[in-house]
Amino acid sequence: MVIEYGVRLIGILYLALGIIGFLPVEAINPVHHEGVGATYLFNLVAINALHNIVHLTIGITALLSVRSSARARLWGKVAGSVLLLLFVAGIIQAIAEDFPRDQLLLGLVPLNSPGHVLHLVSGSLAIYLGFLRLRAEE
Repeated sequence: MVIEYGVRLIGILYLALGIIGFLPVEAINPVHHEGVGATYLFNLVAINALHNIVHLTIGITALLSVRSSARARLWGKVAGSVLLLLFVAGIIQAIAEDFPRDQLLLGLVPLNSPGHVLHLVSGSLAIYLGFLRLRAEE
């Protein structure tokens, strides 16, 4: 139950971020014309339409996985690994580009420091949930 609850929370977070990212509301998602010209979700996380679709996909797959503990664990392992790899790739690219304000991963998806933190924290939590073993289940 704890694993499913945690994965559900991550799923709701990413689903909300994906939906809110598509809202054309300048107060929520202002465009920053410098750097890569990305929109900034809550004036923090650099996003574009593809990035929003990725957030929606993460959220939807998380919510679909909570039907069973085994599926939720598997989602945690897979999604957590992907998010942590994305964090590492983003940091490596940031170092290579001398720490720009924001960057385009593979020329497609904008990333920046708040996004890196989001990926690190949510990826770590997902991995933790994926490998969590509760005493009653052992």
